[in-house]
Amino acid sequence: MIRTIKQLFNRENLPIIKYYLSHPLILVRNRLVIFVLIIKKILGRDVNFREGVSSDIPIDVVMCAIDKDYDVLIHVIDSIRKYVKHPIGNIFLICPSSEKIKKIAKDKKCIFLDENKVLPITKKDINYTFRGQNRSGWLFQQLLKWSADKYITNEYFLITEADTVYCRPQIFIHNNKVLLPISNQLCHLPYFAAIKRLVGKKIDPVLNVTSHHSLFERTKLKALKQIIEKRCKTTWWQGIINKIDHRQGSSVSDYETYGQFVYLNYPNDFEKEFWYNHSFKRTQLKDIKKIINKCRNKYKNISFHSYDE
Repeated sequence: MIRTIKQLFNRENLPIIKYYLSHPLILVRNRLVIFVLIIKKILGRDVNFREGVSSDIPIDVVMCAIDKDYDVLIHVIDSIRKYVKHPIGNIFLICPSSEKIKKIAKDKKCIFLDENKVLPITKKDINYTFRGQNRSGWLFQQLLKWSADKYITNEYFLITEADTVYCRPQIFIHNNKVLLPISNQLCHLPYFAAIKRLVGKKIDPVLNVTSHHSLFERTKLKALKQIIEKRCKTTWWQGIINKIDHRQGSSVSDYETYGQFVYLNYPNDFEKEFWYNHSFKRTQLKDIKKIINKCRNKYKNISFHSYDE
């Protein structure tokens, strides 16, 4: 709730305030979803707060990282090995040609993928600038994560951020349903406008599924890419680039586009769960063991964003 209030008082989010004030029923639906999911934990129905949680469904893991993520990335990988209770196939690190991250990949038994060899394009082929800030790399890493289906060996793969550490045992499939993490932050409206441009579907901003991680299914991602290619009459990645709204600093979301698409088209394959994430400053990383012990009964994962500093 505190995050939501802070979000409302951010000047750049005035369009969000205006939208929800003019669509009060959508706001009520949004808050009601959050309330129900929080009650779910209180009633002991959130599977990832139960003891002994596990799944026998294998998954791969995909992350994009750069040199500044070095210090936290080590903890992210260790937390995945310790707390993600699926059989883990491969952990892929998609990164620039960095000796520091290559060493992490070797030491932690991950697979390093050079980001410039994953797609037929590189960051230099994207022209996305907002108010003097180059956002091309931010968009490029989203395209890279969606390209991981070429390398994974399992049907399911967890896309997660290189600054998000898991702090308690958890699974991402339960009772044959994928658990879809829901953020309590109000929806970022440009993401929903992008979905309309890419797949031709208008979706009310009720669920915010941009939650620092999500379990993807190769078959469903392929279906989404095919729809984008058919609608945009080009490759899926070029279609996304072409549909960027340059009036927005954050115009499209890999998590939101995929999550909204699959929940719209395959609702019976998913179960909503609250994300239970908390953010810390990167400078607090030195206290990570103490923070994990403090947070493990309250949160599922914790993020150390570098832009918080």
